[in-house]
Formats: sequence, C-alpha cells, structure tokens
Amino acid sequence: MCGIAGYVGPGNQKYLQRVTQLLQHRGPDASGVWNDENAGLAHTRLSIQDLTEAGAQPMLAHGVCLSFNGEIYNAPVLRKLLIEAGHQFRGHSDTEVILRGYLQWGKDVIPRLSGMFAIALWDEKQQVMLLARDRVGIKPLFYARYKHGMVFASEIKAIFAHEAIKKRLNRPMVDAYMALGYVPRPHTIFEGVQMLLPAHTLLWQGGDFSLEPYWQLSDSHAISGSEDDLVNELDQRLNDAVASHLLADVDIGAFLSGGVDSSLICAIAAKQMDQPLQTFTIGFEGGGDERGWARTVARHIGSQHREHVAGLDLVEKLPQLLRHLEQPLFDNSILPTFLVSQVAGEHVKVVLAGDGGDEPFFGYEWTRRALSLPRILPALPFSGWKWGYRSGALGLLQRTLFDVSHGEDDRYLRRISTSQAFRHALYTDAYRTSLQEEPVDLLSRALISATGDARFACTDLAYYLPEDVLFKVDRMSMAHGLEVRVPLLDHALLEWEMSLPVHMRFRKGRGKYLLRKVAARYLPPEILKPRKQGFTIPIGQWLRGDLGHWAEALFKSRQFSDRGLFEPEHVLSLLRMHRSGDYELGHRIWSLIVLEMWFREWLDE
Repeated sequence: MCGIAGYVGPGNQKYLQRVTQLLQHRGPDASGVWNDENAGLAHTRLSIQDLTEAGAQPMLAHGVCLSFNGEIYNAPVLRKLLIEAGHQFRGHSDTEVILRGYLQWGKDVIPRLSGMFAIALWDEKQQVMLLARDRVGIKPLFYARYKHGMVFASEIKAIFAHEAIKKRLNRPMVDAYMALGYVPRPHTIFEGVQMLLPAHTLLWQGGDFSLEPYWQLSDSHAISGSEDDLVNELDQRLNDAVASHLLADVDIGAFLSGGVDSSLICAIAAKQMDQPLQTFTIGFEGGGDERGWARTVARHIGSQHREHVAGLDLVEKLPQLLRHLEQPLFDNSILPTFLVSQVAGEHVKVVLAGDGGDEPFFGYEWTRRALSLPRILPALPFSGWKWGYRSGALGLLQRTLFDVSHGEDDRYLRRISTSQAFRHALYTDAYRTSLQEEPVDLLSRALISATGDARFACTDLAYYLPEDVLFKVDRMSMAHGLEVRVPLLDHALLEWEMSLPVHMRFRKGRGKYLLRKVAARYLPPEILKPRKQGFTIPIGQWLRGDLGHWAEALFKSRQFSDRGLFEPEHVLSLLRMHRSGDYELGHRIWSLIVLEMWFREWLDE
C-alpha cells in the first residue's frame, strides 16, 4: 500500500518532493519522484511485495512511467501470460506486472487486474496520462483541473500542495454530508476537487480528458442450484479469495470484531496459514464492547489475539483523525478503526478485514427493515421530524406506523439518510434558500435504476460501501502505514454473490443466509446468533455525560455561529432534547461535532 501523486502540465520536482512528505504516512518505507517537461509522478512506498529496489516506484520502462497504490491479487497469473508473450521481469512486484501489462495491452490492462488499486501512468510517446481506480472503490484517487493541466493524488492534501489549486468550501456539499453522512462522489467538500469514480479510467491527452467505466456490477439472479451445492461453491470461492489476499512478503494479521464477517475471514485465513494468525480487536468503556465474542473466535481458530479498551479520551484524537480523513464523515466508527489500526500497525504491515459482507447479503438494518415489514395502511401524514427520534413506546409506535404505511423505498431512505425537515430546521435562512438540490434524491434515483428486492443491495454497494466504509478504512489504516485487504470484495466473488437469488441471501427477516451456512462450518454456534456487531461507540451515552458539556461549548462558540450555516440555538436544542432522555439524537449531534471540528482543522486560519 502506498501514496501516489502527480501532475500533467506545468509542474516541477519541488512540488513532487513536497507531496512525498505529505503522503509519507501512506508509504513510510521509501519514496521516489519522476518528471519530464510535461508530467510528473511521485510515490511513497509501503513495501509488501518484492521488498528490493526492483519494486521501487515510480517505475519506468520503454517510455512509460507508473505510480501505483494497491495490490493486484492475480499478478502471478498475468506475469505468466506476459512472460509467454516475451516480456522479461526485473523483480516479482505486482507493479511491474501492471507496467508490462500496459506495454502489452495498453489501457485494456485495467479490466484484467483483480485487486484494489489506484493507478497513474504516463505514456511519454503518446503524451497520455492514464488514471484508474479499482472496481468497488477500495483505494482513493482525487484530481483537480487547472488552466494548463491537472493534478491528482491519493489524498486531497497533496493536491493543495500544487500552487494552482486553491482551498475553497463546496457549500452545497455541507447539506449533502448532513443528509447522507458522507460527501457523495464525484464531488468533494472542496470546490474544484473531484474523486475518480470506482471502476473508471480517466484519460488525459492534449488538455482534454475523458472518463470511461470499465466494469459494472449487475444483479442478474442467474445462478441456480440446490442449497447444498451453493453453500459448497460459496465456501470454495471464499477460500480462493482469502488465499489470493494472503500473497505478501511480510506478516499478515486480521481485524476481528466478533461478528460473522470478520470471524469467518479470520477462520478461513487461520486454516490456510502455516503460523498462528494475529488478530486485533477494540472494546469501549460504557458499551459497544464485543471483546468477549472476539475472544471466543480467537480461541476457536487458535489466533494470537490482542485487544484494547478505549474510553472517552479517544474523542480527543478527533482533530488528528480529521486531518487524515480530509472530508467530514459522520460514521463514529472512525474512532475505533483508527485505534485498532494503530494497535495492529505495531505488529504487522497487512491485515485482512471483513468489510463487504453486509452489502450483497442484506446485512444492514436499513435493508432488512425495508424488506421485512408489510405495508398494511394507506400513507399517513407525518409532519416535522421529532417523531423519528423520540424515545420510548410512543416513538416506537410512530416509527412503526410510518413503516407500515409507506413502501419499501421510503423505509430504506428514512433509515439511511437524514430527512430534509430535520436538516432545514437547523440551517440559517440564507443557507437554506441557497440550496437547489436534494441530496437524498441521489439514492432515490439509484433505487429506481435497479430492479427487484436486490435494489437495496445495489444501492449500498454503489454509495454507502465506497463513500463511508471503504473511505473510512483507507484513511484510518493508512494513517498508521497499515494495509487493509478485504477478501469479501474480490470482484469475481462479488459478481457471483450478486447473481444469487435474493432468497439465498435474505430470508425470514435475516440477511447473510448463505454466508451463515458457510460460517457454521468454521465458527462456534454462538457467533452466528443475531446481535449487534462491529466496532461501535456508545456516543449517545457519552453525550449525556462530559462529552455533552464539551459539545455545548462547541456550539456556543463564535466560530460556529459565524459560519452562517446553522442557527446555534436550534442545534443547542438538539443537545438538550438528547440529554433529557426523551429523544435519541446522539448520531445527529455527532455529525455536527465532526463538521465543526472539520472546519477548524481545514478552513480556519
């Protein structure tokens, strides 16, 4: 895993040297730069495969220069094909496979790659810059155009190191963040800076550039067969995916939350390794502690297990986390992900993670609830937003009435986004009237474009997974120079899963039907029982204690008021409602805390 950056157009080696310093946390082992009169590339290296100089980057051959971040899991297969075609290799890195593959197949090398990647490649003869990003968006790549060229990088901070790119707030994206919990691609929170879409290439030539998709995930329901046969095939495909992700010249560990996904990945990896797997987990004071489940799995698979307990002082790291995130992200699991990455990074360079099991298998609460509840009443009028957060029996009744009087899409959207009524109640008049688009429409259009019950899985895979889950994992792990691999997002495995009938993925209100059948072969029965899973923080409880006093001071500050986005008294009323116990608004208040702290880290002088 590494950091990449570069430019096409005016630039110099001084800029390239600056960005290697800014991206050193992504690749602490080595760095390198290359440039000619028309383009430049920079690279910081986390050495995983071919630890010798033969794997150093930027890598140059026959007028083509490459800077690459990621891992190509089918590199051995491609290497064999290229050798048969007459290519000679200096080392055994996957970087050289990409470079030789481009010399053989041109940009058609990209769809041949299986793995996670962000690629920048300069073809000096053709005067072409090719950027590419992996299929599901595991690795990030940002770019910004300016008058005479383009600059790009793994992280936005490296783009701002270029003198032509200025730091300006993309104001409509504040509302998008409040609605979705993340800034939706291709936009960023910064005006003029965009994210390259997953499964896309960007081709720059002569001042013009084109964006092209090279892969699209379909939901064909084409697979049929007996349940036993499908369980056996999924078992084999999972083993194949994990085996490919164990390719490395350094030690590999794994995140272990005690949930089905991470536990299954750890169990399969432990069987395939010739030494004990190192596993890592996090617990929290005051709730969200699943260390007991993780210990059960660790004992069962014989892993070398380490755990850490975090308290409220973890919130003090928020400014540091936001420097790495670069964009506001509502997901409070950024905190444990940062900490578990720090713990793991002290022992290994690579870990496996269980991300990617919820999306195709309807594992999230919002997808399960959308599909499980019947619509038995005509649409009832629901005004305002307080009913959505009221505690106790009355709140539960109101939300249930909404569910049974609305269709599946409305139930899904209510849970995965924040209502316009809630957001607009907090905004100043000036900011509210400046808004022209409703961010939640993005998800509505995604649901419409998909078909059948699987439209929820497709929408989760297209938006929540890359913009929240994978974004968070990349930034929090790379802050510690730790590579995270996600076998469940192997694209061939994902294609197969999405071709399964829905009843093999979701049944009787529970997701992961077929996945649990496989997991039963590897894990203790108690791990498979329904329960809350993952690295979770008791943020609501903390806000009713000392964290609430700190948040109150934050929202009363002059800085918060002067931004002209939120009415401070309206935000403070949320805090009072939450602290009364009559409403559960912890996550909504947390999103405002993150946003204000982001402003202080990134835009305040």
